[in-house]
Amino acid sequence: MAVRDGFLPDGECVCTRLDDGTIRIDRADPRILISAEVIDAIIDGSMPAGRLYRPHSHGGHASYAGALIKIPGVNQTVVYRITEYVPAIHGYIAEWPD
Repeated sequence: MAVRDGFLPDGECVCTRLDDGTIRIDRADPRILISAEVIDAIIDGSMPAGRLYRPHSHGGHASYAGALIKIPGVNQTVVYRITEYVPAIHGYIAEWPD
């Protein structure tokens, strides 16, 4: 695995859907793992907590690397840039952009 610092991130992004349908950000660490399934759910709208700002297309298939995920909460908005695919977990590393 080509992970920048040799370790997979152990951060979390924890959100709560409130009774009125809005989202509260309970915890948002600067570096997290996010599964490809969660990203797919954001794209298809089955997980409306966030928005994905278009992944790049390489050779006819989508690559999420470089895309942004924005999660607007009532208390704060969190933005993550997807940086690296981790095949062992079929997921991605996502980090706060600089």
